[in-house]
Amino acid sequence: MSAQPAARDTHQELEFGIFDWIDGHPRMTPAEIYDTRLRVLVEADRDGFTRYHIAEHHGTPLGLAPSPSVFIAAAARETERIRLAPTTFIVPLYDPLRLVQEIGMLDQLSHGRLDVGVGKGSSPIEAAMYGLTPAETAERFEQLFPAVVEAMETGRFRRPGAGRRPDEEIGLHVPVYQRPHPPLWYPTSNAASVPRLGDEGYNVLFGFGFASPPLEVVREQSRVFFSHFRESAARGGVRYGLPGRTPRFGMLRHLFVAPTDEEADAIARPAFEAHYESFTHLWRLHRSDRFTGPVDFDQLVAERKVFVGSPDTVAAQVVEAVTVGEVNYLAGAFAWGSLDVEPVLSSVRLFRDEVVPAVRSATSGRVSPAPSVPGSALPV
Repeated sequence: MSAQPAARDTHQELEFGIFDWIDGHPRMTPAEIYDTRLRVLVEADRDGFTRYHIAEHHGTPLGLAPSPSVFIAAAARETERIRLAPTTFIVPLYDPLRLVQEIGMLDQLSHGRLDVGVGKGSSPIEAAMYGLTPAETAERFEQLFPAVVEAMETGRFRRPGAGRRPDEEIGLHVPVYQRPHPPLWYPTSNAASVPRLGDEGYNVLFGFGFASPPLEVVREQSRVFFSHFRESAARGGVRYGLPGRTPRFGMLRHLFVAPTDEEADAIARPAFEAHYESFTHLWRLHRSDRFTGPVDFDQLVAERKVFVGSPDTVAAQVVEAVTVGEVNYLAGAFAWGSLDVEPVLSSVRLFRDEVVPAVRSATSGRVSPAPSVPGSALPV
């Protein structure tokens, strides 16, 4: 099979994706959770969603996919259309040769439907499980990731670091399917990193669901990101973007849709409490002062950090969030906490069939915060 160019966007509209921690469910085994998540992914594959993001976490019920590659490999064989995006591979925890070979396999298995999210890791507690400090994870990322990208682009791996000859190369017999490499994502909640990410051309998820900053801050950082991207593109300095592409700058939100507001609230509220227990598990275990105390679900909904309600209600919530935040991408977390699979499947269908068309109608023709780079066939 010959390598193919990366898939190209064909419109300027807001895109929708799915984000998944694959967190623990109080009444299911991991095997049952994997099965139900694949059912949700097959439903999402039918239409309405551009890609599926899966997180990597360790030693916590927040993330039951400590190897995103394994789940993505299964998802690649169950789906046909949706793009599959580990978000993120925690690069400092990998040997770079191993990582680039896994990326190549996944891109081939999915026939070029792979997006690749990368990062240094969001939890110092999880990094410590691998004997790494925050400073060491940052150093390892800066050292290792350029070698991973170079190997994807050239088909040959050169190990970075002292004591290695620069001409010591390893040929990759399973190269990436997409050229020069799959689209790259970098999630962050750190505003200080946004200018660099714009300069380098990553696709970005800014904030982590209910822990995200206010919409006005999202808007400010969206403008910073696209300003830096345009300036970098004009001087030919976009290192990790794809030729002719304007990247996505988006937000992640927990989301649940039911036929009525009352039904949605009755199901989502206790399920979110279970998810919050998983989300804060390591911080509480290590007596951190982060995420202490109960969460105010109503406040999160009011602040548009959680979308819950009927299709009309959620559509209005989404329109407000993406308009105020000036984003061109929304990743919704549909399955979380104690939500059972049938309500989740119903939520996915209602969002796809009723919310998405309503949002597109309400936002069509609005001025984008980021015009396409010159010569681009891929506007935002």
